[in-house]
Amino acid sequence: MSRVEEVIKSPLDLVEELAITETMRRNVQRHQEEMKAVLDEKDHRMVILAGPCSIHNIPAAMEYAERLQKLADRVSDEIKLVMRCYFEKPRTTLGWKGLIYDPDMDESCDIASGIKLARKLLLDLAEAGLGTATELLDPAIANYLADLICWGGIGARTTESPMHRQMASSLDIPIGFKNSTDGNLQIAVDAICAASAGHNYIGVTSSGHCGIIRSNGNPYCHLVLRGGSSGENYYATCVAAAIRKLEAAKQSCNIVIDCSHGNSRRDPARQKIVFEDVLAQRLAGNTHLVGMMLESNLFAGKQKMVPGVKPDARISITDACIGFDETEKLVMEAAEKLFRKESYAVAVSRPQVAYPGPAGTFAHDAARKVFADGMDYLPCTGIESVFKAVESGDCEFGCVPVENSSDGVVSGTLDMLAGSSLKVYAETALDIHLSLLANCSADEITVVYSQAQAFGQCRQYLEKHLPGVETFIVSSHARAAELAAMSANAAVIGSEKLASQYHLNILARNIEDSPDNRTRYLILSRGELNPMPHTKSCICFAASERFGALHDCLAPFKKAGVTLSMIESRPSPGGKWRYRFFIDIEGAADSPKVAASLEEMRPLTDELTILGSYPVIQ
Repeated sequence: MSRVEEVIKSPLDLVEELAITETMRRNVQRHQEEMKAVLDEKDHRMVILAGPCSIHNIPAAMEYAERLQKLADRVSDEIKLVMRCYFEKPRTTLGWKGLIYDPDMDESCDIASGIKLARKLLLDLAEAGLGTATELLDPAIANYLADLICWGGIGARTTESPMHRQMASSLDIPIGFKNSTDGNLQIAVDAICAASAGHNYIGVTSSGHCGIIRSNGNPYCHLVLRGGSSGENYYATCVAAAIRKLEAAKQSCNIVIDCSHGNSRRDPARQKIVFEDVLAQRLAGNTHLVGMMLESNLFAGKQKMVPGVKPDARISITDACIGFDETEKLVMEAAEKLFRKESYAVAVSRPQVAYPGPAGTFAHDAARKVFADGMDYLPCTGIESVFKAVESGDCEFGCVPVENSSDGVVSGTLDMLAGSSLKVYAETALDIHLSLLANCSADEITVVYSQAQAFGQCRQYLEKHLPGVETFIVSSHARAAELAAMSANAAVIGSEKLASQYHLNILARNIEDSPDNRTRYLILSRGELNPMPHTKSCICFAASERFGALHDCLAPFKKAGVTLSMIESRPSPGGKWRYRFFIDIEGAADSPKVAASLEEMRPLTDELTILGSYPVIQ
């Protein structure tokens, strides 16, 4: 066998050895009931879960807890302040897995001691009267700790796990499910649905044996928005979209915002920006926002683990945190604003525009060029997600790329447009300038990440300056930047805005092959007509299978003197070697010349769809 087994104390035995006293039990139960009351809308307070990204030093954790307890007492009328006590760290690849798994941080992995240390700390904090929260990474660990916490989290990498959903259904504490690392909300909504129901499953019992567990379901599961590779999701538009998903699933609309991770772009300084935005939404009347999470330690920042060197007890060894002084200032100011009920104008429901995110992408800029500040903007994971957001009614409009001057049409946009009920509402274009970004010098680059379109626009630069370097296509420039930021020898091709967002260096600007590199974008709607004068139309048709069919279909436009600015063919789902043709027409669809040409053309086609009549926004 490729493993070694070691028996440790069962949860029942350890709970007996490190037993909870009656005072501790009353304190923990009080915190659990208060958290439930917030979720039941019986307690008006806002929850703030603050604490280290991960506990790595017990004395430092106790010092933090002592300071947090004093702060909690000062703001208790308006804020329910709970300490993050995270002992398990999920890893995408490798790294220190947390206090429970390697308490000595030397890869000795004394897990039995780690579990004891974690339980002893929670007991001490319960004795002190402080509410605690943790992420439940390994379902087996829950039996050792769940009686001492008032909130449990299911992380972005485990929200989709059936085992974690079943475990959550059996716990008598509020459980927050995070959206996935790519920003997908539906996975977390599905998890909430599953965990709210009863289950029969095989698990580890309190006695440490494998057994059958029958759960009744947990009515206090809720959504945690933590952002993702597609962008931040703490904005009011994102919260509104999340609420609609929860309502559609007939689940409670309680939402906690994680001010770190994807929402802060992993920059601790940005936690304040997220915190203040969410607080403003709450003050504007959105009581569905029941809480926030802050990654906070005694001192700000993070430190690398160096073999043989004892890390500073007061600074994070995993994700970078804000310091306690900043935490205290944010919480105190929030409590003051909540107490005074500061007058924030209640957010008026405004139309929303979906775009391939995150914020600051070229598509975002194109959408803002059309709508400016008159809309709210919703970042999506890709072009398909934009279509779905508009088709479902989550957004009134969508912005997608359709053609680049040097790389041609975006075939995915055309294919989805042909199969959708959406119409083109407007068109605009942007000059596209691309940069090479990395955390290393150009001669150290071994791989470049970007979108397919960006690679197509920079072929000559890559061949000349990075010959032989591997290129990997990813879903977005943001995802490319995220991957490049995590590697010492990777680069990204994208907007120079990514440099500041992901702490990358700009190695070269304007690397696109053509100085006139330009991309056209379409604004989509569910059929709403743009009130501006229409100067362009787009149609999709399939020509009948006969000699000269395409020529005959286009002839009416020539005869009427109508200019066609684009023609593109795409395989049709109707059979082998059948094609759909997409044509851009100069002129409104209801103008006399265009309307007459379309009527003459219609009997010559197997299908003809007007995809839109719209203005071009310069």
